[in-house]
Amino acid sequence: MKFSCSTKDIASAVGAASKVVNAHTTVPILSNVLLTASDNSIRVRATDLELTLEQIFPADISEPGSVTVPAKLFSGYLGNLPAGIMELAGTPTRASVKWERSNYDFHALPPDEYPPLPSSQKGTSFAIEGRTFRDGVNAVTFAASSEEARGAVLMGTLLEIAGDDLTMVATDGYRLAKWQAKLARGIGDGEATKFIVPARALVEAARNLGGAETIEVGALGPSGNQLAFAAANASIVVRLVDGQYPNYGQVIPSQFDRSVTVNTSALIAGLRRAELVAGDRASMVKMSVAGSQLIITANSDTTGNAYEELEVEQSGEDLTIAFNARYLVEILNHIDSPQIVMEFLGPLSPAAIRPSDEAEGVTQMYVLMPLRQ
Repeated sequence: MKFSCSTKDIASAVGAASKVVNAHTTVPILSNVLLTASDNSIRVRATDLELTLEQIFPADISEPGSVTVPAKLFSGYLGNLPAGIMELAGTPTRASVKWERSNYDFHALPPDEYPPLPSSQKGTSFAIEGRTFRDGVNAVTFAASSEEARGAVLMGTLLEIAGDDLTMVATDGYRLAKWQAKLARGIGDGEATKFIVPARALVEAARNLGGAETIEVGALGPSGNQLAFAAANASIVVRLVDGQYPNYGQVIPSQFDRSVTVNTSALIAGLRRAELVAGDRASMVKMSVAGSQLIITANSDTTGNAYEELEVEQSGEDLTIAFNARYLVEILNHIDSPQIVMEFLGPLSPAAIRPSDEAEGVTQMYVLMPLRQ
């Protein structure tokens, strides 16, 4: 194969693909990205067998064909090239790059060893606006578990589709994130389906496709165990998690008897300062609501005591409850609203956190388990 292209285009595509590659893989070909030249464009593909990313950019093709190159090495090289035009010639064992008076040869592996694209047999499909998808992924995926010991299901994010409504849910057993919005194209009135998508895959899909006007999403494979996300010049196919997602509705209290409205940035700042004193693994801070005051305290035998006082709007009885400050701050950092509403049922019941002002057509809610005082 042989082609010439913009250094900016290829650096962007290979850089994105290199993030998919598993640095600890024991299969040599999976450490490489596959470049395929045809129809005046280059397709750059990377996979770890669970997640496959393909990006397309224009190029001047002299000889169609394919080549594989080490992902991290090639990405690092391209990231250090100035803007301009480069040439690449590939064989099954070598990729030769020429840029102005610079020439590099990279060892390659035969492209026919590269895993093929997942099955294109299509099932349920829907479409979502790129920005809406990106906002939803950013709002929930942080709450998914990052511990393999807790299982693949909790490391995933639940996507529930009912007609033209989309609900995303993620939880690690201590906190829960729920986000709802309308789809650009639903699956039909009265129809419903759900998928458990690895949180990491959703983050990559949002990073690479979130700038598109619309993202087409569809189940693939004979058993519908893969989900494809596609925009104009990029696509991601991910293997779904096989399992039963927890009944998250049981975690959310059906009603609350107390609520507090407080300035978001002031609460974040107060919690961060108090967490420094809390210091232990649980980062426990106590929040006491009395009248129009919210008092945040933390105590430690080694560091001292913390006391923060904030003005709030309260309804219901006074309450003292304890939380993991780090978990609560992380939730607040994902709420884009000048004020938040916290709802309570008691000192040992889960609390709900919501923005006081929500974007039109979007519903966002978080549930956080309290700590025993």
